[in-house]
Amino acid sequence: MRKPLPIYEGAIYHITQRGNNKAYVFEKDEIKSFFIKQLKEYNKKFDYEILAFVIMDNHYHLLIRTKEDSISKVMFYINNLMVKYLNNKLGRTGHVFEERYYWTLVETDGYLIWVLRYIHRNPVRAHICQDVNDYTWSSHYFYKKGFNSFVNTDFILSMLHPGDKKTAINQYLKLVQSTGYDDDRKKDFEVIKQIFNLGENKLSKPNNSEEIIEKPYQKSMDELIKAVNISDEILNEIRNGSRKQSLTPVKIKFIKAALNEKYCIREISQFLNAAPSTISKILSRNSISTFP
Repeated sequence: MRKPLPIYEGAIYHITQRGNNKAYVFEKDEIKSFFIKQLKEYNKKFDYEILAFVIMDNHYHLLIRTKEDSISKVMFYINNLMVKYLNNKLGRTGHVFEERYYWTLVETDGYLIWVLRYIHRNPVRAHICQDVNDYTWSSHYFYKKGFNSFVNTDFILSMLHPGDKKTAINQYLKLVQSTGYDDDRKKDFEVIKQIFNLGENKLSKPNNSEEIIEKPYQKSMDELIKAVNISDEILNEIRNGSRKQSLTPVKIKFIKAALNEKYCIREISQFLNAAPSTISKILSRNSISTFP
């Protein structure tokens, strides 16, 4: 059973998601680039902050601070988009990711600072490079330059040295380049905590915070049928394979709604009792994309 997920505005989560069977689904640079682009785009659509990220060949790490939208909602849409994109890009079907993502609630300022180090040192720990500066696909560049764009660097930099950004950046660089225990997370945290005198101050958490079992943020197919006003009679005609021209706009309306809820072509075709190729033809003829 899934453990309850703490949900509240301002919660900070360390998220990890791996390719199914540790497959190298992010191996190509263009796929890593697409993922970063979607982090930016969804940051406009949903209310959350990216505090850090690293994209490896077979997994990724995110450090996310939520606002009005919960982490489960944000991750549902990001991962579903990536599943569709990767299946299309790699010409594959089935599971892309290893079940659901892993999460850790970050509750103290000291642990938050260490998690930033942990994420950015991932490529070093994996022996991909010897220095964090040599890896392109992380938010390290934003921190060493002090850029505050779609990655909010100010939040953690202000903890490293309040009021003096240049000194804070220097502290950050020492943090990620200091020798620790890359092969032992607990030892590394204890050593870094002592070197940098990391505190154990609790991060802000409201008294009315919830702990819930995650539920998918996705309307059911039946709910979508009602939302787009398709009668039972018309639905039965579609499912029975009717080729009436008058049904085409109805099919398009439903397919668009289903894609918007992150259903894949296979799921849509099963619900409409049609071949996946039929749905693909409708999409192609009407210039409808299955992802942004």
